[in-house]
Amino acid sequence: MFGVLADRFDRKAIFILIFVVLATTAASLGLLASQDRIQVWHVGIGVFINGVVWTTDFSVRRPMLADSVAESQVGRAVGLDGALLISALAFGPVIGGAILQFVGIQGVYFFATTAYALGVALAISVRYQRPVKVLHRHSFASEFRSAIGYARSRRVIIGILMVTVIVDLWATPVRSMIPVIGEDELGLSPLLVGVLVSAQGAGSLLGAATIALRSDPRRYGRVYLYGSFLYLVPALLFSLSDWFVVSLPLVFIGGFGLAAFSTTQSALMLMAAPPEMRSRMLGLLAVGIGIGPLGILNIGLMAHLFSASDAVLIVSIEGLIALVMAALIWPTLRRGEDVSPTELNR
Repeated sequence: MFGVLADRFDRKAIFILIFVVLATTAASLGLLASQDRIQVWHVGIGVFINGVVWTTDFSVRRPMLADSVAESQVGRAVGLDGALLISALAFGPVIGGAILQFVGIQGVYFFATTAYALGVALAISVRYQRPVKVLHRHSFASEFRSAIGYARSRRVIIGILMVTVIVDLWATPVRSMIPVIGEDELGLSPLLVGVLVSAQGAGSLLGAATIALRSDPRRYGRVYLYGSFLYLVPALLFSLSDWFVVSLPLVFIGGFGLAAFSTTQSALMLMAAPPEMRSRMLGLLAVGIGIGPLGILNIGLMAHLFSASDAVLIVSIEGLIALVMAALIWPTLRRGEDVSPTELNR
């Protein structure tokens, strides 16, 4: 839906509005917290609003980034953007935790308000002119159908979407089990559990930087697919490990695989679609990512019925089987071929 909307309105205006909404939400929660009036349902509404707004990142900001560079640089630009995002995810929890401990929850929200306000200022300062002008406006439903039709017409786009669904359904939820396994099954102290969890972030940061700076964007399909394998195989081995010294490098390697997947995901979709279809294709990608909560429910159910390590083992095997099938059905990704539409290669 947001992909179609982004094609109908000024992306820069939407970009500014996103930060205004985020800043307003954070400020409201901060005021409630400072007055000791904040309730769980307040936080729930804030998380919901942030989640809805986050989906626009795929259909607004990333197409703007792609439009701002030459076609040959789209993959590397979006890959570098992914590396910076993973860096923020690696350091953000540490900053948030420190503010929470020394200032309180209101400090976290007011810090976020300041950051989002800075985002508003930066978004206003951005010079952006959409390179593709829409001459004819069709109905919302018609444009949505055209997005689905275009995706179905290109097998590689369906392949990208399916790998995304597989990873978010069976691989990404594994992260939620790392601290559980560390504490309950490896018998680690809180400090070592923190080290174990941070190992994935360290691997992701190194992997993202390596891929963004060294990998050839024309081969991103291979990095994307095999990065997914590199995420799930260490997860399977991690579920079988009884030793911290073995589990730690496995989690680190899994983080590297996660980076390979996540830094090339949006770049591949942008490279596989012409400029006029990019927002809508990234909107479909956001829908694929949205299946993630089902994966959390699945691994949670497995952990309830069996154990945390058995849950990771089961979902890892399921995910690897699905990935092997995807690699066979969509060989373009396996071979690392150029995914750009024919008309952009002329």
